[in-house]
Amino acid sequence: MTKHKTRKESAELLAKLAEEGVRQQSPMTSRERQLEEEARRRNQQEMDKWLAEQPPEDGKPKVCPRCGKRVRVRARGLARSFQSLWGTHTVWRDYYFCEGCKEGFFPKDEALGLPKEGNLTEEVESRIADFAVNDAYAEAEARWRFHYRFLPVSENQFRQVARRLGEQVEGAQLTLLEGAVKPPPLTASERLYVLQDGGMVPMRQGWRETKVGVCFREENHLAGTQTHRGSVSEARYTAALGNQEEFKAQLAAALEVENAVKAALVVWLADGAPGNWLLARALAPEATQVLDWYHAVEHAMTCAKLLLGEAGLPSWQRRIEALLLGGDPDALRAELEACLPLASTAQHKEALKDLLRYYSANRDRMAYADFKAKGLLIGSGIVESAHRHVIQTRMKKAGQHWSERGARQMARLRAAYRTAGPQRFYAAIRWAYRSSRRVAHTLPKVHRPDLRRAGMANR
Repeated sequence: MTKHKTRKESAELLAKLAEEGVRQQSPMTSRERQLEEEARRRNQQEMDKWLAEQPPEDGKPKVCPRCGKRVRVRARGLARSFQSLWGTHTVWRDYYFCEGCKEGFFPKDEALGLPKEGNLTEEVESRIADFAVNDAYAEAEARWRFHYRFLPVSENQFRQVARRLGEQVEGAQLTLLEGAVKPPPLTASERLYVLQDGGMVPMRQGWRETKVGVCFREENHLAGTQTHRGSVSEARYTAALGNQEEFKAQLAAALEVENAVKAALVVWLADGAPGNWLLARALAPEATQVLDWYHAVEHAMTCAKLLLGEAGLPSWQRRIEALLLGGDPDALRAELEACLPLASTAQHKEALKDLLRYYSANRDRMAYADFKAKGLLIGSGIVESAHRHVIQTRMKKAGQHWSERGARQMARLRAAYRTAGPQRFYAAIRWAYRSSRRVAHTLPKVHRPDLRRAGMANR
């Protein structure tokens, strides 16, 4: 027998033994799974019985859920099969069509709470949504199969549920959505923080920026000796793929629901991009604007690398930080201007001028000594962390390349999920979407262009 053949047989034997060992169940596991299957069959029978006991439809005119007008039945006894947690069930219901709204509806579906699209109950769909917004669809299917062995769901169903929910997020009026995912506070905040930043996600045609905003109250900031130093216990997140106006509308709704206009102090913390401060002036003109400390230092270090190389960085950083914290922006500017005649090349001189322009443009936003004396945050680590746990953990997995629609919707879904939490997430979006459609229909037509700009129209 050759050495190669012996090695192959050993590998086959090991694989066989390992497979048998993995599949082997303890008596406790076997009993648990047996009881689980018995409970599933029993619950399916109970669900069928409960459905059969529901009062039959009377065929009389019904109120349109959108416009409130009474409409007649158009078709009777149409079957609908759907999946609950316990299996597949079938109901028969009447179909109504509203000529004014040009939309049909099934009153029995409404009464039972069955979603208009798909073949899943809201309870099943809400659990699928939780999997879909937290993992890639193929991986979500594998994990679902482990947790729900008697309720098979395909990878495509995870994709469809995410798409439907994404369309509902986009179709919901922004303030209704913000109020649903996180109820408005009962009292105005003493100190409300607004942080914003951008990060990149992989698209089918390259990379695109996703803007993320975080709003939180000072009392929700975990600092000092607490376990999760530098994080927040409760926050409101917004996210938009590349579109500044869409991001502005979302952030405006978040601030409205947070009652920012009545906050004693709003602190707007961001990097030095001019668009950030334009947004701050538009949405919170009285806010205290703070240039992120790490960006202020980072700009100086980028200049230092060009001027001094790696050797001179530590001393340069210590001096820059001392000047930034010294409370005298003019002293910082004076020292940098004194370096201009010493620049050995035009490139070095231009780098110093760029740094001077950056610090001059953000002069009032770098009063770090005053900010720290007032107990204000000066670092934007919280929003950078938000990029990781809101966007990147779902949208920057290996091999992912998003479509425009898929990325736009998933960014919104992730922000809603991290704001609402798993228990509230699905129901909040569904309520906001349904409420928005009712509100949009009852308003005069002349106002509808405004609704589209505010995000209320179903895009």
